[in-house]
Amino acid sequence: MEGKINKLKERIFETHLEEIKFKLNEVISMGESPIEKLMLLQLFNYFQKYGKVGNDIDESHFTEIDFIEEEICLWDIDEPLSNSEKKRLEDKIEKYKYRYKNGMYYKNIGFKCTINRSESISMDSMDNSIVFRDIEVRPQYYETVDQNYYRIDIAFILIRRDWYSNNEIIDTKKIAIECDGYDYHSSPDQKREDDIRARKLKRGGWKEILRYSGSEINRINDNLELTHYNFEEIMDIILL
Repeated sequence: MEGKINKLKERIFETHLEEIKFKLNEVISMGESPIEKLMLLQLFNYFQKYGKVGNDIDESHFTEIDFIEEEICLWDIDEPLSNSEKKRLEDKIEKYKYRYKNGMYYKNIGFKCTINRSESISMDSMDNSIVFRDIEVRPQYYETVDQNYYRIDIAFILIRRDWYSNNEIIDTKKIAIECDGYDYHSSPDQKREDDIRARKLKRGGWKEILRYSGSEINRINDNLELTHYNFEEIMDIILL
């Protein structure tokens, strides 16, 4: 598995500057298993290369990929953290190896792009508002439902914003991508727990929970047509 991850990473890195390589490596390091890392690389590859029809921006499905950097400050005089929240952030900083600079902790925790087709808010010809749609990919995403934390392998998020209202967010849709290793999700008890968790996430506003087996993720490594098919399926679901 590590060999396939490195092979795909090398292909992606062929035309990138060191800064991009560093940022992508930080995002990939968020993955907690080899299949999560491979899925993240496949998603990045899809948006970067296969998602684009050609070099002409007018023919491309997506704009250039940008990275999402998180900043964490453990000390806030105006709004001090509770002991539990501070402990949670300290654990996160240590686990994912955040960089420290000038009293803040930093790490690239995801990537994003904009769908290169705007849409009108309504069919009213007098309404000149235009909606832009951003896609964010965030590994190890935490959601709180009924005061319980749920960790999602990869969050796939659609954000719709109104360009004429200072990019005000209109709505957000979220899909949870779970990279299920057979050893951890094959027992009846675990499957039952997975079903309960999925229902709670949907109750918390998640549009869909999609599960991909390790073998499914592994076999689309070098097959761009199959990669395209799988991620077009995710795009179709989130745009409904």
